[in-house]
Amino acid sequence: MSVSFRCPHCGQPLTGEERTLSCASGHVFDRAREGYVNLMVGGRLPGGPSGDDDTMVRARRSVFDAGCYGPIIDAVAATVQSAGAANVLDAGCGEGTYLERACSAGAQGWGIDISKVAVKLAAKRYPRCSFAVASSYRLPFDDASFDAVIDVFSPRPFDELFRVLRPGGVAVVVTPGPGHLAQLKALLYDTPRPHEAEEAMPPVHTVQHVRFTVDLGEPSLRRQLLEMTPYWWSAVPERQALVEATLASVDADMVLTTYRRP
Repeated sequence: MSVSFRCPHCGQPLTGEERTLSCASGHVFDRAREGYVNLMVGGRLPGGPSGDDDTMVRARRSVFDAGCYGPIIDAVAATVQSAGAANVLDAGCGEGTYLERACSAGAQGWGIDISKVAVKLAAKRYPRCSFAVASSYRLPFDDASFDAVIDVFSPRPFDELFRVLRPGGVAVVVTPGPGHLAQLKALLYDTPRPHEAEEAMPPVHTVQHVRFTVDLGEPSLRRQLLEMTPYWWSAVPERQALVEATLASVDADMVLTTYRRP
């Protein structure tokens, strides 16, 4: 079964040439120079995220390119590939690294994110995948389109994620564990709180704890790690400087949960 974007206005499939996509009702969407298409209509959806800005997106790519998050990127890819997925959606794809690695064995990748700067960066580096600016709360795809859906540190509207999964398909979800980035938080806050476990939505298929230590020998890498997290927004300059000067390593603690659609 082939996958295509669907029109956010009428829900019909979008088809087209290199520069535009259109539906049978006549709605037309231009492709950006990088190859992605913007399918957001009417602004941000209520309850949805505002999207990562350029600083956060580029910092995240630098951290990924340095290999700092290799164990979790590899774990997500291995989970998707072990499911034999031919079509993979990353719902909240960011700059595209998780999707590209998951599809490295030949699967077709599709990525959406509400952040235009993230989607632009993803489409430019990973042209073999298809990207769109869109919300996880209103995925621009038909029902039962994908064998696997990836969701890493992103909103999880499970009804919508399961809607686009085929029967037997898997949702691969990554959330922070209680000790995630504990050393970073200890430098930023006087009384840091551990991440609280989130209630899992059945049916849970497997749960894997992925823990590793990130070496942050370069001060520039320490700043980039901070910039890629939500803590960047609340960190005062004095605490930012403390992170850059002293944070030699940090523990990553993540939970990889696989949900299977009946």
